[in-house]
Amino acid sequence: MTAKAWYAFVRCFVLVMCGHARLDQQRHLAGTAAGLLLFLVGLAKTFHNLLIMTRRERDQKGCQRSDTSKQDGGVTCLFGRQCSHLIPLLYNKGQYKLRLAAHSQDSAKALESRFPDAEVAITDLTSLASCQKLLHGATSVYHVGPSFHSREKEMGFNMIDAAVAERQRSGNVFEHFVFASVLSTQHRNLMQHDLKSYVEERLFLSPLNWTILKPTNFMDAYPVAMLAQQEKPVLERLWNVEVPNSMIALRDLAEAAAKVLTEREKHYLAEYPLCSTMPLSDRQVAEAISKRTGKEITCVSPPHETGVRKVLTWLFGMKETSSADLVYADTSDDAYAGRALANTGDLRADLAKDEAERLILFYNRRGLLGSPNVLRWVLGREPTTLEEWIESQMKEAGLA
Repeated sequence: MTAKAWYAFVRCFVLVMCGHARLDQQRHLAGTAAGLLLFLVGLAKTFHNLLIMTRRERDQKGCQRSDTSKQDGGVTCLFGRQCSHLIPLLYNKGQYKLRLAAHSQDSAKALESRFPDAEVAITDLTSLASCQKLLHGATSVYHVGPSFHSREKEMGFNMIDAAVAERQRSGNVFEHFVFASVLSTQHRNLMQHDLKSYVEERLFLSPLNWTILKPTNFMDAYPVAMLAQQEKPVLERLWNVEVPNSMIALRDLAEAAAKVLTEREKHYLAEYPLCSTMPLSDRQVAEAISKRTGKEITCVSPPHETGVRKVLTWLFGMKETSSADLVYADTSDDAYAGRALANTGDLRADLAKDEAERLILFYNRRGLLGSPNVLRWVLGREPTTLEEWIESQMKEAGLA
C-alpha cells in the first residue's frame, strides 16, 4: 500500500498582515489618539503582520495522525490589534500550525517568544520575490495592508501578483486570497481608502478566488478604562465629535475573519461590509460610557494642524533621523521639524502627513456609514452592541 492509500493532505497557508501600534507613547497621548491607530483599518504602523497557516486533513479511510498534521502560521507584529484578536482563534487549536512572517530580527524574536509553536520567517513585503517565497506552497492568504504607508498599494499588488504566480506554478495548491480592506473605498478623499480601492481592483482582475472584508472604524478606539479612572474624564477626538460613524468591535472582526478563512469556498468572490453598529457620534459614545461609569465625560477636539501632528506622533513617534531622511520630511519651524514621522523604511513622510490631513478634514464633516446586517449573517449571531463592548472593557480592566 502506498502512503496515499492511508491519507490525503490538503495544505492551507493563511497570511495575515497588519500593523502594530507603538506601546511606548506617553500616557497623555493615549486619550487623544489611541483610537486613531485603530481608526485606520488595518492601521498598521511600522509594517504589517503576516500570518500563514498550514492545514492538513486525513482522508475518510482514517489512519493514525502524526504531529505534522497541525497547522503552520506566522505573524510579524504581536501587538497589531487585528492580529491580537484573530491569532488566538487560529493558534494551537489542533487544526493549524502557524508560520509567522516578521519584518525584522527584533520582530522575529518577539514572535518566537510569544508563539513558540509557530515558525517565524523574516519577509520584505516591498519585494515581489520575497512575497513569492512567502507564498510558495500556500493555499490561502489573508492580507491587511499598512495604512499611512506611501507604498501600501504596491505592497498589496505584490501580494496579489505573488499569489497569481503561485497559482500558475506547476503542482500548486493555492485556492483563496482574503483582503482586509476598509468600508467604503469609494471615498477618494480618504487616501488610505483610495489606495485600498486599487488593491481591490487588482484582485478583481486576477484569476484568484478572493474575499474582501470591509470593516468600518474600530469600537476599540475608545479608552473606556482610562476614562473610568479619571476624576474628570475628557475624551479628546481629532475631529468633529457630532459626526456619526458606524463601528465594529475587533472581536467581531476577528471572528468573521476566522470564519472566512476556515469555511473558504462559501465566501469566494464575496465583498462583506462589516459593522457592529449603526452610525453613532463620538458624543453618543461618550454618553454611553458616562452612563456606565457614572462620570460625566467632556468631549473636545484640537485645531486641525494640532490634530495632524498628534496623529503622526501617535502613529510613528518622534524619531531622530539623518539628513538623508529629511528630503521629504516636514521641515516647518516647530517642534516637529527635523523629524520624519512615517512608517519605518518609508521615505515619503510628506505623504503620511497628507493622509493625516485629509483624514481629519473628512471626519470633521462626514463619517463611515454602514449596517450590521452583513456582519450578523457572517457571524450567525447578533454583533456586539456598544453597551456590551463597554461592559467588556470594564471587566477586562477589573472595574466591573
